[in-house]
Amino acid sequence: MARVDPKAVQQRFEALKVERTSWESLWKEVRDYILPDTGNFEGDNAREGNKRFGKILDAEATHCADILAAGLATGVSSPNRPWLRLTTLDPELDESSDVKVWLSHVESQMLMVLSKAEVYNQLHQSYLELPVYGTACTLVRQHPDRVIALENLTVGEYWLADDQYGRINTLYRQFELSAQQMVAQFGLDTVSSGVRTAYKTNPFQRFPVIHAVEPRFDRDLSKRDALNLPWTSVYFEPGENKVLFESGFKDFPALCPRWSVNAHSVYGRGPGMKALSAAKRLQQHTDRFDLLTDYATDPPKLVPASNPQIRKKMRPGGLIPVSSPTDADIIRSAWDVKADPSFLQAQIQQDYQQIRRFFHADTFQMIQATANSERTAREVAALEQEKIMMLGPVLTRLHAEMLDPMVDNLFTFLVEQNRIEEPPEELRGRELNVEYISVLAKQQMSSAEQGIGSFIQSLGMISQISPQALDKLDVDRAIDHIADYAGVPPDMVLSSDRVAIIRQARAQQVQEQQAMAQAQQTAAAMKDLGQAADSQGLQAAMGGLQSEVP
Repeated sequence: MARVDPKAVQQRFEALKVERTSWESLWKEVRDYILPDTGNFEGDNAREGNKRFGKILDAEATHCADILAAGLATGVSSPNRPWLRLTTLDPELDESSDVKVWLSHVESQMLMVLSKAEVYNQLHQSYLELPVYGTACTLVRQHPDRVIALENLTVGEYWLADDQYGRINTLYRQFELSAQQMVAQFGLDTVSSGVRTAYKTNPFQRFPVIHAVEPRFDRDLSKRDALNLPWTSVYFEPGENKVLFESGFKDFPALCPRWSVNAHSVYGRGPGMKALSAAKRLQQHTDRFDLLTDYATDPPKLVPASNPQIRKKMRPGGLIPVSSPTDADIIRSAWDVKADPSFLQAQIQQDYQQIRRFFHADTFQMIQATANSERTAREVAALEQEKIMMLGPVLTRLHAEMLDPMVDNLFTFLVEQNRIEEPPEELRGRELNVEYISVLAKQQMSSAEQGIGSFIQSLGMISQISPQALDKLDVDRAIDHIADYAGVPPDMVLSSDRVAIIRQARAQQVQEQQAMAQAQQTAAAMKDLGQAADSQGLQAAMGGLQSEVP
C-alpha cells in the first residue's frame, strides 16, 4: 500500500510547474533557432513528425552544437578508450598488487558493460542538450541483462529541485501511456475511471502520467524494502487523488548536469542562450541576403497593362502592369538593383564567428582552425591548452553531476547482480574513489605532467654542477606520478613491494658475484704465492748443490 499522500505530491508538482514557468519562453526560443528536433512542452506532440526547422534558414548554430556535443562525448567519456580509474584514497593501499589487479578488473568490467548497454548513445544526447539549454536530464535504470539502461528526457518534460547544498535531489517528469499500457503496468483497479473506460472502448488512447522521484524522509532505517529506500518513486495521474504505484531507489536515479548555475537557480545556463541573439541575427541576415540575391537575379518586370496574363507582384520575378504610352509595348526590369552583397556577407561571417566562439567549436576543431597558419606545434599545443582550461569548470560539473552518479549506480547494479568478484581482504569496508582520465581530463592535468618533466630536466642540468643535487629526487615517486598523469595501465607499473624484491634480489646477486670474484682473486693470489714459494725453494736447493760441487 502506498504511503505517499497523493494531495501532497500533486501540490508539489504544481509548485514546481510555477517555478519553471519563467524558463519556458527562453527554452522554446532557443529550441526554435538552435535545436528544433528537441524539446517537449505542454501542447507539443513529441510523436508527430512535423517539420521543425521553419525558423532556421542557416543552421550554423545547430552545426556548432553538434560539434560541441561530439567533442564532449569523445573527450569526456569516449567508448574507444578508458576514461575512469578506481582508487581507494589511500596511497599505501593503492600500491598493493592485489588491490591494483582487482580495481583494474572492475574498471574493465564497468567499461565493457557501458559499451554493451549502448550507454554512450544516450550520453551523446545529454552532451547535445546540456550546452544548448544549460541543463540535461537522463534516467538511470537497472536492466536484467545489460545491467544498466539510460533514458533521455528532453527539455520541457521534466521539473527539478535541489537541496540546501545546490545538488539536484528531486525529479518530476511527465509522459504518456496508452490505456492498454497503463492497465498492464499498474492494474485495472488502480487506474482512473477514464482509463478503464478507454481500455474497453479504445485501448490505444493515450493519457498523461506523472513520475516523481524525491528524498524519502519518513522511512524505517532497519528495513530495506522498496518503501523504505532513501528515494521514493511515485506514479500518478494529473488531477487524480490516487497513487498508481510507489516504489524506491537506493541512489538518486537521474543524471542532471548543468553547464553553469547562478545563485539560487535550479536550472543551468549554457552557450546556447548566449548564442541565441547571434543565431536570430544570422537568420535575419540570411533572409535579407537571399532576398537581395533574388532581386538581383530575377527582379520584377514592367509589362503592358493591356496584357491579360499579368500577375501583380512586387516580389522578385513579379510582373508590374504599366499604361505609359512610351513603354506600353516594352517588357523590362522595374529597376536596377545596385546593392552590394558584401556587407551582408560580412555580417553573416561575423554571426558565424560569434556562434562558433560561444559553442567552443574551434576548441574541438583545432587542427582545422590552424591548418593555414604558420604556428609551431608548441604554439598550437599552448593554444589548445588555453582553450581547454576554459572548459575546466564545465568538466568539473560533468564529473560531479553526471559521471559520478552514473558510476555509483552502475557499481550498485553490478553488486546486486553478483557480477563483481570478491575484493581483497584489505579492501573490505573501504570507500572507493573515481578518478577521470579522459582526453579532456588528461589535458587539464598535462600542466602537472609538464611540470614534472621540466623539474627533472632542470635538475639534470644542476647535477652537472653539483652531483649531490640528484639526492633530492625520488625517482620512484616521479615515475608513479608520470604514469598516473599519462593514464598508464596499473599492470605496466610494478608496485613498490615488487620493486623492493627485485632490487633486493639484484643486490644479492651483485653481492654474490662480488664475493665470487673476490674468492677467485684470493685463490689466484694464493696460487701465485705458492708458485713463488716453490720457485724460491727450488732456487735455494739448486744454489746449495752448486756450492757443494768441487
